[in-house]
Amino acid sequence: MSNMQRDVHILGAGPAGLQVARFLLKGYNGDVYVYEEHEKIGRPIHCTGLVSLEGLKKDIGIIDGNLITNTFRGAIFFSPSGKRLIVGRPETVAVVVDRERLEERLYEEVLSLGANVKLGSYVNLADFSKLVRSKNSFGIVAGGAKYLDEDKKKHLLPALQYDIKVKDNIGIAHHVLIFMGEKFSNGLFAWAIPLGDETYKVGVATKGKTLVRMKYVLKTLERIGITPLHVIKTYGGTVYTGGLVKHLLRGDLLYIGDSAGQTKPTTGGGLVYLSIAARLLASALIRNDPTLYEKNVRATLGHETSLQFALRKALNNLSDPELDEIFRTVKEMHGEELISRIGSMDRQAFLIREIGFKYLFERPSLVFKLLFKVLLD
Repeated sequence: MSNMQRDVHILGAGPAGLQVARFLLKGYNGDVYVYEEHEKIGRPIHCTGLVSLEGLKKDIGIIDGNLITNTFRGAIFFSPSGKRLIVGRPETVAVVVDRERLEERLYEEVLSLGANVKLGSYVNLADFSKLVRSKNSFGIVAGGAKYLDEDKKKHLLPALQYDIKVKDNIGIAHHVLIFMGEKFSNGLFAWAIPLGDETYKVGVATKGKTLVRMKYVLKTLERIGITPLHVIKTYGGTVYTGGLVKHLLRGDLLYIGDSAGQTKPTTGGGLVYLSIAARLLASALIRNDPTLYEKNVRATLGHETSLQFALRKALNNLSDPELDEIFRTVKEMHGEELISRIGSMDRQAFLIREIGFKYLFERPSLVFKLLFKVLLD
């Protein structure tokens, strides 16, 4: 490695841009510039902030209890007709972090490491590319889903989320609630996440009928014993479920985060995957070889996201009666125990394979039906 390294310009100071700058500045002697169109870090807020505890510690690399608003040991999945699958462990496996405070923490660390962050600085992609070329620098696009390939944008789902006060008559404190089926979502699912003090994050990501489906979620919560009282905050945004983009390195620019499709196709969550990618990108630039970024991301996340994407396509093509059949089969074959034992929020491919092989021998018609649903997409 030479003594002098090329400067790095980063478009976007969301979690992807800040994580790249953070990991890069711990071993890089070039200057790092970050351009953020918004005046305040952490705004607007889009995601739930739900991450695995392992991912928070190992991949995101932040261990601070002050950022955590609640802890979780598992999840309860609801089928269209109300069947339940309950999975979990005795210990904490996931947490909700305060997303705004997390980004503020990353921002403060990046500044302390010497980054030049320019807030309220909008730079369009064409001008950014020119800037990178004129400075003979590395350019990183971390500006979110608006920079996705056009053919990938069909996998963007409008999302609506409330922080809502409730009367909780059933005392669910440490399980996330997931609602599946056409009445809840077309393209993903709806969720309800307890935050403590009888407050929940309730959301839905769906193609069409967002408000109608949100109302149905709230009615369903009331039916199971969680009575919505009033909305505290409303959030909007998009969720991406389409897998990695075709090229992470394009000319002078490297893409990361939502811009690169680095989310989980099964859930849309991206904080852990973008952090993994940020470490790999920083390592590649420190070694002055940006091609290593694409190679290593695909080696680390490619198979994982491909299997998740196949499962997402299958789930999207299932009818409500077929989803109910899946729930019934998983319950009958003790799938809850298997998922609880080997399931992982971030490394889902192993579980997908294990369940696939188990059902191939015991319920082959179900496996072939799911494969057919994948091919339909």
